[in-house]
Amino acid sequence: MPIVSMQTRTARYLDLVHLGRNDRWRYALGVLIIAFFWLGLGYLPYAWFEDAVAADPVLDFVALNFSILMMLAGLAVTVKWIHGRNLLTVVTPEARVHWARMARGAAVWVVVAALTAAAEYLLFPDRYYVSFDPRRFYSFALAVMVLTPLQCAAEELVFRGYAIQGLALLTRCPVLIAAASGVLFALPHLLNPEVHQYGALVMAANYFAIGVVLAVITLRDGRLELAIGLHTANNIFLALIANYEGSALSTGAIFTARALDPWYSLATLVGGGGAFYWWFFGRAARQEEGLDAKL
Repeated sequence: MPIVSMQTRTARYLDLVHLGRNDRWRYALGVLIIAFFWLGLGYLPYAWFEDAVAADPVLDFVALNFSILMMLAGLAVTVKWIHGRNLLTVVTPEARVHWARMARGAAVWVVVAALTAAAEYLLFPDRYYVSFDPRRFYSFALAVMVLTPLQCAAEELVFRGYAIQGLALLTRCPVLIAAASGVLFALPHLLNPEVHQYGALVMAANYFAIGVVLAVITLRDGRLELAIGLHTANNIFLALIANYEGSALSTGAIFTARALDPWYSLATLVGGGGAFYWWFFGRAARQEEGLDAKL
């Protein structure tokens, strides 16, 4: 069984950008189209149904996710009509999406998130309280389970897939690409309410860290499925299992922390990302090397 090196997987994924028309002006236009769909068309529900959205937290959640789905629509238009490529090429160099790999990524991150939350409770037992409200929980559960996977996939397709492949036209250095992807991911998240409450610097570090983790996983795997699975599991866990007061995802979680500890969050993002990476790449690589040695 031959081992596919990190360099080969990364190169295959970055080379997908050359399948289409990739003039720099096309990327500039593509960014404008995606932004228009996301920030223009995506916020029409707030403009047309402002009172209804403000009065109903579930409708507000749906409206917020609608804007992200419009961002995905803008990406689809951009990739198809501006770059002349199939949207699948933003996800993988292969002919199909590996749904099982996406599910495995989600499952591993659920374990990481659960262990992280449990450790926080043991370290700070007064921080969490049971906030389960059946009416609120079940009213959000369906919307979260349907919309959050689409929202996370959309963000990964834009901030990892499209951005990473576009950055490959400027540099082939994975470190620079991952760092730039982290910055691009952090910038729009600086509008979240947590930034004003806990400080721009530490929250920017949190958003940058998760952006880099997702970019490194994408580059190492040479495809997007693991990153989509991780992102989806993280947001669903936050929305329904263990949230915190003042979160940008104000949903009916079972447990709620009285406040976000941004430094604990940053440390566990880095540590959890390292554990996720080891599980899929460090451990798997050693297993492949052992099997290859026997053949």
